[in-house]
Amino acid sequence: MAREKLFFSGIAKINKANVPSNSLLWQGIWASVLVLSGTFDQLTDMIIFAVFIFYGATTLGVFILRRRMPDVHRPYKVWGYPVVPAIFILFCIGLFFNTIITRPREAAIGMILILSGIPVYLCLKRKYSKIE
Repeated sequence: MAREKLFFSGIAKINKANVPSNSLLWQGIWASVLVLSGTFDQLTDMIIFAVFIFYGATTLGVFILRRRMPDVHRPYKVWGYPVVPAIFILFCIGLFFNTIITRPREAAIGMILILSGIPVYLCLKRKYSKIE
């Protein structure tokens, strides 16, 4: 991401051993913050909540792309289309609302983590669009 100017440029630096040491350092710090912030159960609830938002959005993208570009060659066919992807989207929506109802704290933290990326992205996009 840093090489494509979608994240801080210093993160992309490679050391003598061809390892992105800055990236690994910051990832380790962030993982430590997450580990110290709650129990394993709370962490998995936050991550599963966030991940299934993106899984559902990706599956919804299959429907959108098939409608917008019906004649495009598709080397991979979605098994059981449209029933299986629709059921999966309903499952994702159900999991989303179930987590909000049963674990509102974890759902809120997961949503804050997702939404916190928007201002960072917009800031970096503005910064690098001025450079180019």
